[in-house]
Amino acid sequence: MIRRTLAPWLLAATIGLSTFFTITSLNSCATLNALLGITRAQFKIQDAVNVSLAGISLSGKHSLSDFSVGDGVNLALAFASDRFPLTFTLNVAMKNPNEPDPKVNFSNYSLSSFPWRLLIDDRETISGGIGSAVTLPNPGAVTTIPLAVSLDVKKFFEDKGYNDIAALAMAIGGSGTSRLSLKAQPTLSTPVGSFKYPNEIK
Repeated sequence: MIRRTLAPWLLAATIGLSTFFTITSLNSCATLNALLGITRAQFKIQDAVNVSLAGISLSGKHSLSDFSVGDGVNLALAFASDRFPLTFTLNVAMKNPNEPDPKVNFSNYSLSSFPWRLLIDDRETISGGIGSAVTLPNPGAVTTIPLAVSLDVKKFFEDKGYNDIAALAMAIGGSGTSRLSLKAQPTLSTPVGSFKYPNEIK
């Protein structure tokens, strides 16, 4: 049975800011605490939505018998061709671990870069990034980062047949996000410069 529980919060290791910043002055201890806090920004895969295989929506589909005859024929024809495109939006949740502080304006902090690599069943597939910066949410709050995913699933699973690839795609379409994982190396923009995670997080 496919696990449908979400992965736990993936917490980046706390790293001394002096390794990454040359800070000549700080306005306040609150600013320093905020900078320390964002090094512990938390990320997790939230869900996968708008999933389609060869242009056919997989919403509510759990087996090949759930498709109409026409859709089933179109899927089989697509698999027999050179491409079997799987597309979806992968929503990644980002949480601000800081405590509220009226002296700190968190709208000045943002995720400026998020190069990612997508793994499906621990098999690496495509890579990508974010089109524009994402403002850090308020302390304790969560913001969603939508990642547009499009890949030829047949290319990355050449060892699998039609039934197995269709089942994998339907598992993703049925919120089977345990089949998905990301490796990413975020860069956070702050009032005193940028902080790039030294290693990828998963």
